[in-house]
Amino acid sequence: MTTFVLVHGGGHGGWCWKWCAQALRARGHEVYAPSLTGFGERAHLAAPDFETFVTDIANVVAFEDLHDVVLVGHSMGGVVVPRVAEAIPTRVARAVWLTAAVCNDGESLLQTIPQSPWIAAAVTIGDDGTAHTDADKILAANIHDGTPEQQAFVHDRHLAYPPHALVEPGRLTAFLALGVPTAYVFATDDRTIEPHVQRSLAARLPDPRTAEVHAGHDCMVTRPEATADALLSVTS
Repeated sequence: MTTFVLVHGGGHGGWCWKWCAQALRARGHEVYAPSLTGFGERAHLAAPDFETFVTDIANVVAFEDLHDVVLVGHSMGGVVVPRVAEAIPTRVARAVWLTAAVCNDGESLLQTIPQSPWIAAAVTIGDDGTAHTDADKILAANIHDGTPEQQAFVHDRHLAYPPHALVEPGRLTAFLALGVPTAYVFATDDRTIEPHVQRSLAARLPDPRTAEVHAGHDCMVTRPEATADALLSVTS
C-alpha cells in the first residue's frame, strides 16, 4: 500500500481529485486530497503566500500521522510539493509532478510557464501581477478533452489564483539537496502546460521516473483511471 497526498493546482481544490482518488483507493492505497487555503471548501479563507499552502499539507501529514508519503503536485501544486518535502523530509518517500511547474530559485510561475495560446486567451495578467480568468475560456485550456458534465463540474468550482501565486519567487535547490526521489507524469494533450514545456521542466529534476497520460491538463478529472495508473507506475 502506498500513501498518496495529492496537491491540487491553482483555481482547483481537493474536489478535482475525486475520481482519481477513488481509483487509487480501489487499488488498495491510502489517499488524502486536501484543499489548500483559499480554494474549494476553504475558499472563505485567505492565503498570503505559498508557505500557507505548505502548512496546509504538512499539517495533514502530521495530524494523520502519515509516513513514507508520495506527494503529488498538479500544475501550481508543483511549487508546493518540494517545499513540503523541505518542511517534513523524513515523512516523504517520493515527490511527483503531474504536468506541474518546477520553479528554479527566484523564478516565479509566470517566468516558469510560458503562456500557451489557450491560456493567453483565457487569462489576463494585471499590472500588479494578479490573474483575471475568463471562466468559460479557461475550460478550453484546462479541460478541452472532458465531457460536458466534466467541464461543468470544473467550471462551477474553479476559482481565481491568489494574488501572490503567479509572482512569488520559486525555490528548488534546497529540495534537491534532500535527495528525495522524484517523478514527472506528462499529459500529452495539455494546452495549459504544453508537452514541450513539461519536458523542459522534468529535466530540472534529478533522474526522475516518468510516465504519460494521454489527456489534457485536468487529466485527473478526464482520465482518472489512466492518471492513477501513471502515478502508480512511477511510485511502485
